[in-house]
Amino acid sequence: MEVRVSDVKKWVGREEATEIQEAWPEVASARVGYPLTDPAVVHVLVRNTGGGRLVVEVKGVLEAEAVCTRCAEPFHLSLPFEATEEFREEAGPSDENLDYGRYTGDKINLDVMVADAAGASVPIAVLCHPDCLGLCPVCGTNRNVTSCDCAVAVDERWAPLADLTWPDDTDHAKN
Repeated sequence: MEVRVSDVKKWVGREEATEIQEAWPEVASARVGYPLTDPAVVHVLVRNTGGGRLVVEVKGVLEAEAVCTRCAEPFHLSLPFEATEEFREEAGPSDENLDYGRYTGDKINLDVMVADAAGASVPIAVLCHPDCLGLCPVCGTNRNVTSCDCAVAVDERWAPLADLTWPDDTDHAKN
């Protein structure tokens, strides 16, 4: 995934917007962890800030086929992502220890930037919907589909906590 910058880099203050529609970069699939739905649609804004520096903004929507972490059902995941990064026209590969990316010539490769932004948009636990009931821990029934009468086992080691009493908060508010 590349963006052409030959016109933008000629004048300080110039900016150019474009839309890229192509297959997701391979590195994006690794970052997201789910099969991505092609094509990727990424809106790109490139702005020349002077001194050989270009600021690149990417925005898009991650579309993937995911599995709910509560009920284990497959579902279509759709998450917005965005990122902003500075690029400098310097020889050599980009270095992750620098706070900017490097580019040479008239194109900037956006594969890693898009992959990082898409990967960061995925929560640790993806849910098919916010109020997903998940699976019964006893019988494994999907509680979104049917209910069960299973009693969840109580760990008796926590029973002494039920006898704890807490001071009344209204007494402390008067002092």
